[in-house]
Amino acid sequence: MDFAKFYNLFADTVYSYIRFRIRDAYLTEDILQETFLSVYQNFAKLPDVRSPKAWVLSIAHRRMADRVRALKNQPYPVSTVESEAPAETDGIGEKLFLHELLGRLDEMSRQIIYGIYVEQLSYKDLSEILGIPEGTVKSKSYYARAKLRRWLEADKNDA
Repeated sequence: MDFAKFYNLFADTVYSYIRFRIRDAYLTEDILQETFLSVYQNFAKLPDVRSPKAWVLSIAHRRMADRVRALKNQPYPVSTVESEAPAETDGIGEKLFLHELLGRLDEMSRQIIYGIYVEQLSYKDLSEILGIPEGTVKSKSYYARAKLRRWLEADKNDA
């Protein structure tokens, strides 16, 4: 596989992964560029990689962490509001409710839930991306799902 095919295959996935955590569209695009620059520089390693998707997302995760650390002490307004309007309004209330529920989870649990259910990554791939043991990914996903289930039940009972 050449770099152009690799980019076309994974660019949207990487963008979504970064955007899930970084709400600023311009910062997301910068991190996306840094990620694929790093991929390009290390593209010769691709044949030795077990999961190309996990590999590129782990690079994106590191680039994102580096950027957030660098900006932490600098006054930089990172938008927490979507800059793009939703394309459709069907189900917008449900989407906002789910977004609110996910927002109540801690950052690591939110990333794990996103990785499992949106990116459909395995526990092993997530452990590599996040740099934590596979058992920790499993337990955090279990407890995050339990919290979400309790919150959904509580909302259903309140309605």
